[in-house]
Amino acid sequence: MFTTTAGATLMSYTHLSADERLELYQLQQKQLSMRSIARHLGRSVSTVCRELQRNQTVEGIYLPDTAQHQMETRRQGAKNQFEQISLATVSQVKISLKQYHSPEQIAGRLKREEQPTVSHETIYQMIYHNYEGMGAYAQYLRQSHIRRQKRKSQRSKRGLIANRVGIEMRPSIAEEKSQIGNWEGDTIVGCNHLGAIATHVDKASKFLVARLMKNRTAVQMNQVSIEAFNEIPADKRRTFTFDNGKEFRSFTNLSCITANILILARCLFWIESCSSYFCKDP
Repeated sequence: MFTTTAGATLMSYTHLSADERLELYQLQQKQLSMRSIARHLGRSVSTVCRELQRNQTVEGIYLPDTAQHQMETRRQGAKNQFEQISLATVSQVKISLKQYHSPEQIAGRLKREEQPTVSHETIYQMIYHNYEGMGAYAQYLRQSHIRRQKRKSQRSKRGLIANRVGIEMRPSIAEEKSQIGNWEGDTIVGCNHLGAIATHVDKASKFLVARLMKNRTAVQMNQVSIEAFNEIPADKRRTFTFDNGKEFRSFTNLSCITANILILARCLFWIESCSSYFCKDP
């Protein structure tokens, strides 16, 4: 079982048995719908669809014996893929995952502490192949997905904010980092996506202004930002740069904190904010 960040419980994906594959084949021959087949097998529709898609022959036909062989071949390949990783390392990775450390953080810490290393991509693969029972640790991933989403097939949801101005319009002096008052804003999301912090970093001085947010809405972002910058002198509030996160879609309402200076970087094309500097794993 896997638990999402909202607390809902989802069934974990497990491979069909040889008997289930035979029954799936027989039900398919009766030309039953996917939903009916899933109900007969006591499986989800997505599990049935995944089985048929992954284990067809090259001719696009589903045969139970062929499907079983393909699954066993993949499983054996997964075992060989990780055979160079010691059980002690696997155990350490499990402990860190349970503490909600990301695979990237785990890989970096192992390397820094001069322990036997494993790449973050390998950690993901061990989870997705359920190596040494690591499939159960998918619930500790920050995205809580049993499979990683394919980036190329997903249309970016960034860049949908109206009236934004490109980063090329920001004054060149801001890039020189010699003038105080040019800020870059971002959000830091808490573990399991619970809670967030609005951060604004001055590019020149690296001075950080941060406020806890109740949620990641545009209204809450504006509210905490306005409260924070009321404490900053007007001549130290020149420009503000944001990425295309939806929490910045009401950026025009922040004009009251810019000392009558236009917010030039109105939810720009994606850039790496200075806020990331303060979020690195020590």
